[in-house]
Amino acid sequence: EVCFDNNKTEDGVALYLPYTAAVHDPADYGRQLYADLVAGKYGTVTPFTVTPEMLTAARQKKHTEINAWRDEQENGSIIFTLNGHRWDCGKASQTRLAPVVAVAKSGELPPGFFWTDADNIDVPMSTDELTALEAAMQQNMVLQGFKIHERQRQMKEEVDKLTDYKAVQDYAVGWPE
Repeated sequence: EVCFDNNKTEDGVALYLPYTAAVHDPADYGRQLYADLVAGKYGTVTPFTVTPEMLTAARQKKHTEINAWRDEQENGSIIFTLNGHRWDCGKASQTRLAPVVAVAKSGELPPGFFWTDADNIDVPMSTDELTALEAAMQQNMVLQGFKIHERQRQMKEEVDKLTDYKAVQDYAVGWPE
C-alpha cells in the first residue's frame, strides 16, 4: 500500500491505497517504487499468499456463477421428438401450450387447428395429440431440469474440493465438453 501526497481521511490520517508497481510502470513514482522494492529499501518483499478467507470468497463467487448458469439453463429451451416431429420445450413453450390444451379439452379448437413444431412445420393436432404433446413436454422439462440440477451440484462439489485459488477462479462453469 502507498500513501499518496495529500491523500488523507476526513480526520487527517494518511490514507494508504493498494498499488501495484511494475518495472515498466507508466508513472515515474511507480517505476521508482518498483526499483526501491527490488533493492530492499522497504525490507523483504514477501510473495503473495492466498488466505483461507480469500479461497472461501473465491468459492462463494464461483457458486454464485454456477447458480446463474443453472437459472439460465432452467429458463432456456431444448428440443425433443414426439411422433416423428421435433418440438420446442421450455417454460415459454409450456406457457403457450397450456391454454391451447385447455381450450382443446373444452372442445373449442377452431377447425383445421395446427401446432408448429421446432422445424417450423405446421402439424394438424387433435385434442388427444395436444394432450400427449403437453405431457411429453412436461416429462422432458423434468428430465432436463434434473440434468441441470445434477450438473450444478457436481460443479459445486468440484469447486469445493479445489484448494488452489487460481484453479477456483479458472473453473469453467457449464456442461462438460
